[in-house]
Amino acid sequence: MSKKLSFRLFRYSPTEKTAADYTEVEKEQFREQFRPIAKSYRVYSWIYLVVLFCFFAFLFFSAIKGSWMTLLFVGLIALFVLLSVFFRPLCPACKREVDGEVRTFCPECGGKVRPGGFFKAPQCLSCGKDLWRGKRRSYKIRCCTHCGVFLDGKGI
Repeated sequence: MSKKLSFRLFRYSPTEKTAADYTEVEKEQFREQFRPIAKSYRVYSWIYLVVLFCFFAFLFFSAIKGSWMTLLFVGLIALFVLLSVFFRPLCPACKREVDGEVRTFCPECGGKVRPGGFFKAPQCLSCGKDLWRGKRRSYKIRCCTHCGVFLDGKGI
């Protein structure tokens, strides 16, 4: 028997349970568990922007002043990497990253998503929103894109 070879490096596997499989009590528990995660994500987003601003300011001033700024520059790079790499909010229901690629469910409303192409962003079949990512996302994350569970009304 010959197996069909796949050239994809990372294969996506859908979650075992979706929002329709959870009870209302479980969904409320997930929202309660996600509330402190969303709050800290909002705080870290501001810190991330301030660190990024300081990074470029120190880069500019280190070119003008001298070598003592190099230590601050290296420290800011380390903080920048820590904030961007190690803090990624996870869905309490499926334990997957919510701020990643849009997969099955719309991050705005939790509806099904039509996958995008090379030049086309994914689109929600319920609310019709184009879910593109560039320098910034075009949407707020209110629902998990993997399992569709509603996580936060304010959005992150």
